[in-house]
Amino acid sequence: MIPENLENQIVESLKRRIEQRKLAKEKAEALDIAVNDSDYNFAFIAGYTSGGFPYGLTHEELENAELDNND
Repeated sequence: MIPENLENQIVESLKRRIEQRKLAKEKAEALDIAVNDSDYNFAFIAGYTSGGFPYGLTHEELENAELDNND
């Protein structure tokens, strides 16, 4: 028989591991979306207008921002 306090520790540990895995999965999915959310015109698509047109950061704007950060 497992002592109650040890059983409680095991249960809490398992709950934490499940939560950590859930957060890691959500983070991986968010990164996948961010990496793949681009097209020919935009390096990053922030969203879409009500008409369905994308808006966001163009490849040129991203390049300029990276150059500014290197200065």
